[in-house]
Amino acid sequence: MRAYLSYFIKGMAIGIANAIPGVSGGTIAFVLGIYEKLTYSISSLPMSLIKLRWKDVAESLKILIPVFLGAIISIFLFLNIISFLFANYPIPTKIFFVGLVLGSFPFVTKTVEKYDLKIFLSFFLGAFIMAIFVYFDINEPEINKTIGESTYSDFSVVYGIKLFFCGIAAAIAMVIPGISGSLLLLILGEYENISYFVSNITSNFNYIYPLIFLGVGIVIGIFAISKLITILIQKYRGIVFGFVLGILIVSFLSLWPNITFLSVPMLAATVLSMCLGFLVAIVMEKI
Repeated sequence: MRAYLSYFIKGMAIGIANAIPGVSGGTIAFVLGIYEKLTYSISSLPMSLIKLRWKDVAESLKILIPVFLGAIISIFLFLNIISFLFANYPIPTKIFFVGLVLGSFPFVTKTVEKYDLKIFLSFFLGAFIMAIFVYFDINEPEINKTIGESTYSDFSVVYGIKLFFCGIAAAIAMVIPGISGSLLLLILGEYENISYFVSNITSNFNYIYPLIFLGVGIVIGIFAISKLITILIQKYRGIVFGFVLGILIVSFLSLWPNITFLSVPMLAATVLSMCLGFLVAIVMEKI
């Protein structure tokens, strides 16, 4: 039962991260220590079902059900809260995730057992690629302002197909550490629409239809990319994790806000927020 609760809580953290543009759910899964188990469980499930290996199916579902349940619940419960925090307290909110990443460093560095030239080269490649994203500041694209009833009134199969492919693209970004699935949806012009659908589904259940198209795309994308990542980890484990470490170390730079002109109360709140994120990372490692 403790293991199920642990996966559920970590799934909630991954869900919250995936709801925030600029924060990578794959990175959070990595720093919480379940990235490899999660991608392996996802990639092995289809073949286990095809070959009727029920024991392997059960082992995969022991991880996938609590993680995905936690992620879905957290997205529906906290999306409005997260949007409120980012709109009204953007600096402490971003700093919280900086603390979360920094607090995970001692654990993350243990994932690479032996450092050699190949590991260092993959580390610098990952850091370089992430630095390009930070340098070009892709966290502030133009977003689609047409949300709510006007968007849904134009809903059609064509729009659903667009959401389907957006889901595939976002899922690939969600699984790869350092790349934000919600940020990609923002770039594609659908993040605000989807946020509205999720936030208002209880008042208008018709919003479930565009979310179904999106959800199917996400599921297909996750299974496809997880299989590839699992193969790479099995054959080139050290190189893959070296690459991810490079991404992780640079990724917090994209979250670091300008704190030069903060008032004393806001500066204190920011420091406390970073400490809280650091503490959460340590606690999550122990769960």
